[in-house]
Amino acid sequence: MIDHFQSGQSAIDTRWRLIRSWRILLATLFVFSFCPPFLPQATAADTRIVRDMVGRQVRIPRMPQRIACLHGPSYEKIFALGGADRVVMAANLDLPWAHRLNPALDRIPIADTFAAPDVERLLHLNVDLVIYPPFQKQLNHLTAAGLPVAIAYDSKRRPTTLEAFIADYYTQIRFYGELLGGQAPAIADQYCAYADERIRRVTAITSTIPMAKRPRVFYFCGQVGGPAGTQTRYSTADWLVAAAGGIMLTHDEAAYFVNVTTEQMILWNPDIIIVSTLPTIEPVVTNPQWRDLRAVREKKVFMSPQGIFYWSHFSTESFLCILFLAKQFYPERFPDLDIQDELQAYYSRFYHYALTDDEARRILNHLPPKDTP
Repeated sequence: MIDHFQSGQSAIDTRWRLIRSWRILLATLFVFSFCPPFLPQATAADTRIVRDMVGRQVRIPRMPQRIACLHGPSYEKIFALGGADRVVMAANLDLPWAHRLNPALDRIPIADTFAAPDVERLLHLNVDLVIYPPFQKQLNHLTAAGLPVAIAYDSKRRPTTLEAFIADYYTQIRFYGELLGGQAPAIADQYCAYADERIRRVTAITSTIPMAKRPRVFYFCGQVGGPAGTQTRYSTADWLVAAAGGIMLTHDEAAYFVNVTTEQMILWNPDIIIVSTLPTIEPVVTNPQWRDLRAVREKKVFMSPQGIFYWSHFSTESFLCILFLAKQFYPERFPDLDIQDELQAYYSRFYHYALTDDEARRILNHLPPKDTP
C-alpha cells in the first residue's frame, strides 16, 4: 500500500516537473518573440555620436551600411551624396526618375507607411541607421527596439528670412553628409557651393524687384486629387517663390499646409499658378469655376518639375526650382538662363547620370521616363 502510494506520488512529481519545464520553455519563447534578435554590440571605436536636426544625440555606426530612408526626401539626399548602395529600405513614394537613375531601387523593400514603421522588418534587415520624421510616438517605438534613429528636420522651427532658409537648406545637406561619413561630407560641401553660386545669381536680380511688380503666385503642392492644397508662410515653396521674385498668396497663413476654397481663389485671382503634386495642369485649366482666373485666361499655369523628388518639398533639386521659377516669372530678366542645361549639368555632376535632351525636357514638364508603365 505504501509502495503503491510512493510510486503514484513519484509519477505525479515527474508529470509536474515536465509541466514546469514546458511552462519555462514557453515563457522563454514568448519573451524572445517580442525582443529584437541578438546582435553583437558595437564597440565605442566602431560608433560615433551625431546630433540630429532636433538636437538629439544619437550613437550611430562610424560608417552606416544598412540605412532605412523613412523620411520622404531622405533617399534622394543619400543618393546625391554617394550612399545609394547603403540604402536597404526607402519611403513609400512612387517617383519613376528615382528608379531610372538607380535601378537597384526596384529591389529595395519599400515601407508600407512612414507613419507606422515596421520595427520587426527593420530588425530583420539588420538596419543600422533609420532616418525618420519628428514623430515622437513612432520614434519611441523605434528606439525601444534598439534602432539608431536620426530625425531629419525640426517641424517646430521654420526659417523666417530667405537667408535663414538658404542656410537651413545647406545645414540639412551637410547633416546627411555627416550621417554617411567617408567622402560624403566633402561632397555635401561641394553641393552647397554649387547650389549657392546659382541661387545667388538669381537673387542678385530678383531681390531688386519691388514688391508691387512681383507676380502673385498660387503653388498647388498639397493633396493629390484633393482640394486646392498648398504650402504657406515660411514653407519650402514659400521661400522658393520668394527667392525667384514672386509673392506666395498663402504667405499669411499660419499652418504649414492649407486647402483653399474656390471663393478664395477667385478673390486672389493669381497671376501665375504652379502645379506640383497633380500629374498635369488639366484639373486647373479645365475647372469651370477657375476659367476666369487671370493665370488661366493668360495661360500662365505651369507644371513644377519633378525629378528624383518633388522640387517644391526641400529636395536636393530645389535650388533648380528657384532657377525654373525665376525664368517663368521674368523671362526677359534671365535671357541667358537655360534651365535645361542647368538640369543636365547637375545630374551629370551629382547624380552621375547623363540626361538626354528628351529626358531633361520630360523632367522639366513633370513627366516620367518615356517607357514608364
